[in-house]
Amino acid sequence: MVSSSVYGFENELDQICPILEAYGYEVLNSHYNTIKVNPNLSNKENCLRAVEECDLFLGIIRPFCGTGEIGNEYITISEMKKAIELGKLYWFLAHGNVTFARILLRNIELKSGDEIIIKKNKHFHKESVEIYDYVTKNHIQDVGSRKGNWVPNFYDIAQVMKYIQTQFIDKENINQLINQQNGNNHY
Repeated sequence: MVSSSVYGFENELDQICPILEAYGYEVLNSHYNTIKVNPNLSNKENCLRAVEECDLFLGIIRPFCGTGEIGNEYITISEMKKAIELGKLYWFLAHGNVTFARILLRNIELKSGDEIIIKKNKHFHKESVEIYDYVTKNHIQDVGSRKGNWVPNFYDIAQVMKYIQTQFIDKENINQLINQQNGNNHY
């Protein structure tokens, strides 16, 4: 499954999904119209079912989390959390503006100690920093015990495509990871 906010990223998703298919994967992605839709369920419920169905999960964290905010959480963020909670094999990328905003927000100190309020806008959602912290496992104090927290930055589609090629072109390696995940490793 490829999980990302869609608006402003359509062209990139139109490149990402076909390359994964060319590598032999069945790609689940809402923009790519490859998620099974149950008309009796909400968009969020359909997307979370896709997470449950997938074997591999690629999360792309962007500064804008999307328009699908249901129950005070964006669909994309719900998908990312669900993949981790279900123990899916996952990979994440984060747009460089997310990590920049994270550093900037962490280094602003208000004299009165008040909280910084960022108004919702179409360019940046503070939730993108929160999900970045979640997937990098920032809540685990012992940095050495964090696993699955590798989240490289990207600024353009070429960097995303290079990461995808590096991670997913070797199907034998992916199958070994799936077997290890399923407890079928006989080494």
